[in-house]
Amino acid sequence: MKAGVFLNLLLLTLSFDVAAFTQFKPAVLNAALLFDHDATTGNVKHSLQWMRDVTGKLQVMTEVRYDRSGCFTSINMVDKANDREFHLVNKDGLLTSLKGQRITGKINERCEITELENEKGNYLLSYNIRGLLEKIIDKDTGEAVERYEYHNSQFPVRIINYKDPKDERIVYPSGSAQFLDSELVSKREDITFMVKQSCAYTADGNADKCSLIASTNDDYRDSSLVWISNHKNEYF
Repeated sequence: MKAGVFLNLLLLTLSFDVAAFTQFKPAVLNAALLFDHDATTGNVKHSLQWMRDVTGKLQVMTEVRYDRSGCFTSINMVDKANDREFHLVNKDGLLTSLKGQRITGKINERCEITELENEKGNYLLSYNIRGLLEKIIDKDTGEAVERYEYHNSQFPVRIINYKDPKDERIVYPSGSAQFLDSELVSKREDITFMVKQSCAYTADGNADKCSLIASTNDDYRDSSLVWISNHKNEYF
């Protein structure tokens, strides 16, 4: 497995978090899925998240600011591992990018991104009855690009990408309030690989530090990547 594929998967797994006893604001969860960062619970005003490899080298840093309703007002990401960067602002129902990747969109009164445009295309987004991201559709062709499946939790248990054929299934500890702990199995063509995430938590219920291990074997003995993520939150 190529290292680049592992890196992309690691970024995705940061968004697949679940809590049996913790309730999240849908807007927080949806933004985390779309823009590759960890969801937070509680009245968070400012979230700073960063990831380092085992040598201590910084790989990814993400900063998110929220209003009191839980809607993001800005998202800044610098991803050195995959050579991408974006700085997004949500103002008056419009999503714009100030620097890095060009990303624009429209946001409704529930803080749901209904339209999204980036270098890959122009998309329409739909949500389920609980306000959780359900489907991304190519605006030009009307074809489904990505679909999210949920069980009883607020977090996806399966993500299917039809454009870049990929099927991801996520398993979470049963009955656990450790919402970031998860194991993801991704299948792409003839390749299958796993990513396991385990975290320590602060008294307010949010993650403090997490370890992420990627492997092509379910025993993780040939782990190709090991990263450590850190989180720092400021509250209203």
